Amino acid sequence: MELIFGCFVWGPCVDGMYTISEMASIFGVSRQTLIYYDKIGLFAPAEVNEKGYRFYSPTQIPLMRLICMLRDLGVDLDEIMRLTSSYDVAEMANKLRERVSELDGQIAALEKERNSVQERLSFYSDVSYWKARQGVPTLKAFPNRYVIVEPFPGDVTIDRSVLHPTLMRAVARLRETMGAQPMRGWGTMLQRSYFHSDNPILGAGPFAVVPDGVEPEKLGQAQCLPEGVYLCISRWGMPYNPAGIREAVSYLDAHNLTPMGNAYDFCYMDATSYNEEHQEDFCCIQIPVAL
Repeated sequence: MELIFGCFVWGPCVDGMYTISEMASIFGVSRQTLIYYDKIGLFAPAEVNEKGYRFYSPTQIPLMRLICMLRDLGVDLDEIMRLTSSYDVAEMANKLRERVSELDGQIAALEKERNSVQERLSFYSDVSYWKARQGVPTLKAFPNRYVIVEPFPGDVTIDRSVLHPTLMRAVARLRETMGAQPMRGWGTMLQRSYFHSDNPILGAGPFAVVPDGVEPEKLGQAQCLPEGVYLCISRWGMPYNPAGIREAVSYLDAHNLTPMGNAYDFCYMDATSYNEEHQEDFCCIQIPVAL
């Protein structure tokens, strides 16, 4: 008698039994796997001779075939042992329904992770876009965007030691309220009411950008950057340095552009990119305007 499996042919020994190596070859597993299955009581050889050699009967092939199939479907060995001990069809079906549910959850999680990767890729495209337009005032249309803002603490000098921990409070709020990470970055909000003041940084605060796909009901704590046209100026500099917002406001005044809301200074490259040439962030101030 011969067993044809795939493109290989195995013939049993003279006594009709298969050695452990032959049984392993039939199913594409290692000898160690069969030894382990024997050890845990999942799949024992039909016979063990006086020298300790394991032999398997052809009638054991269906059981091993089922074990391999369930393993390939992602069922763990404890469950396989339970299911194959009685071979209750209803139990088998229930377990596979559970497995479908588990896989649906994993697929949803992977889709969410994929969307996050795509958002981060989009962010890096924005970096390249604004670097190519460094220092060039640009009018650009945007859809609605949302950010979580955390105001700077009052009565302190704003510098890196204040900027970064305050930003992380905004990031923490984004995680806690929306279960999201700021894959599209962060920056600093600057209030329109102080644009022409001696200190245009008053009332400012870091923000974390809310990623796409967050449920609308979770956006209550977020500020909306409304759909429309924005004046955008990218540059190297720190968001708490008033030179950046003053340059943008000067351009608004010179071209009779009316600001329609707060300014948002997006950070595209931070301290992780510092080198001998640049020791400041690469940012892009964006201000909604009426044309």
